[in-house]
Amino acid sequence: MRRFERIHDIVEPVEEYRQGGYHPVHLHDVFNKRYEVIGKLVFGQFSTVWLTHDQLNNKELAMLLKLSALGLDHPGKGHIIKLLDYFEHDGPNGTHLCLVLPAMISDGEVISVIRKLHQAAYMQAISKQILLGVDFLHKLGITHCDLQPANVLFSIVGAAHTEVFLQPPEFSPVRWLEETKVDDSVLKYLMATQRCRSELDNADFTTILVKIGDLDGVLPSNIFVKIFELVTNESLFPLGIFGLTAEQIDEEHTYHISQLLGKNDQVHENFTKHLTDRLPHDFGAENVEHLASFLWLMLQQNPQR
Repeated sequence: MRRFERIHDIVEPVEEYRQGGYHPVHLHDVFNKRYEVIGKLVFGQFSTVWLTHDQLNNKELAMLLKLSALGLDHPGKGHIIKLLDYFEHDGPNGTHLCLVLPAMISDGEVISVIRKLHQAAYMQAISKQILLGVDFLHKLGITHCDLQPANVLFSIVGAAHTEVFLQPPEFSPVRWLEETKVDDSVLKYLMATQRCRSELDNADFTTILVKIGDLDGVLPSNIFVKIFELVTNESLFPLGIFGLTAEQIDEEHTYHISQLLGKNDQVHENFTKHLTDRLPHDFGAENVEHLASFLWLMLQQNPQR
């Protein structure tokens, strides 16, 4: 049963502000007597992410209402999001676990740096950092089953994240339907993301730091798909656009993967051509061949054969 008038802006579903759902967060709310909310970064299916000001340490931090963890010495340790603090917060919709993380840019598929990620040097730098992070997770016995652009985070080494990180807020008032009991489970307004996507526009690729967030698990084939999408700006298996059910998509994925896993030289040649057609002309023939061979090996069940 709907409780609110429809909101057509790009914001989280207002009906998810309920028991067990989102916690209502307003600008300048203070959490744990320390973290003041200064801007909204993004929302997800199970959480919202806000830029906060640490009133004790005078640092700006991203506070994620969600789950995470870490440990160990490894070159990939710096490419996994670091948990700075955590606490529980009681609200009208239940008790929420709040995680405090470094301020970074997520949603890798839409940030403006994607234009440069097409270039070979950028792709090598970004891919290396992702793979180091994944290897670190594997050393801990952790796998990541949701490695997607939204879970790859970007920042510039040495950059100071001040409020220039944010665009001005845009508010969408929340209006209750008539004859609906009003309570404090929802915000007075919803907000679109305030993320500034221009920060990485002119960054040198050697200064871009990549970290993996949302720790759920990673498989080699999943990394293959991630790197392919970063390079080409396209989905490897764009089956969702054809209106297929989840079961049909799984069946089609299995079929296409089985075709790619074959040892047929013609299939490998077709894959290389498919990749070449989706890369910029200045990517370089040698770089294309290296990338195709690298991705092809990642698809094999036993690359050493």
